[in-house]
Amino acid sequence: MAKIIEILKIAVSIVPQAHTRLASQSAVRRKHPGKNTLVYQKASLLKVCDNRWKPIAILGVLALCGCSNAVTRVSIPVKVESEIDITRYSNFAVLPFVSEKQVERNEKLPPEVGEEIASILRRGLARQKHFEVVSTQETARMLTGETVEEDWLTDTKHLSQLGEYFEVKAVIIGSFRFYSDSRPRRYYGERYSVRRQRYVLDYQDYMQKTYLLSLRVMIIDVETEQIVWDESYRRSTAEAHTIGSFIFSQVGPQANTIRELGRRAVSEFTRQISPHYESEDRYLVN
Repeated sequence: MAKIIEILKIAVSIVPQAHTRLASQSAVRRKHPGKNTLVYQKASLLKVCDNRWKPIAILGVLALCGCSNAVTRVSIPVKVESEIDITRYSNFAVLPFVSEKQVERNEKLPPEVGEEIASILRRGLARQKHFEVVSTQETARMLTGETVEEDWLTDTKHLSQLGEYFEVKAVIIGSFRFYSDSRPRRYYGERYSVRRQRYVLDYQDYMQKTYLLSLRVMIIDVETEQIVWDESYRRSTAEAHTIGSFIFSQVGPQANTIRELGRRAVSEFTRQISPHYESEDRYLVN
């Protein structure tokens, strides 16, 4: 009976993984119509199927194998292909990102923030062996006299002409929105009361300041002038402040916060378009 309960627990724990993986696979199929998902088979392993019937299938196999057999969970590396055609899009020019000026609550930031985000993206792509990227210095030299504006995001013809000028297959451009949200919070805990000789409930009020960065990344095919990638990435971080530190945070520098959130958003984009390995669970019946 104990083994049956243990098996049921394993099966139930798989459900969130199945739903998560299914959503990921669906996203890939939308970007690549007709592209089949890689399937890995191994005789002694119960494959973690990405569908709603996976728990039932696992329970059925375990029942056939006999409840006396032990089940071992092992992790194996699975290759995840790029979500773009890297044989076609292997060299890029990354233009400075632009601030979304028409959006409410957008913080006023120095103009060099967009170039900082672009530099982070260039470094991330340059670390991938599949890609070549025009350097920051070369990009600045070739954009001399040009100012990247928000209307460039819709002018794919102009971006395509710039791509030909840079001698690349695709141009990466995007926009960002950075803002903060502050709310009062109350933390409950216990403290020892000397007078009462016991622990009593206590609380402390503080201000929670949340920084949010929404980053939009686009890839434009230089030859066809088509947008082949258009995704948004949202990242946030929170800080707890006393009244004094909260006032200082209102006027203090935010460059480090933007840089960190931008790095996290860019990392996800780079991972999506780069072939990489992910760890997946398989179940071995002894």
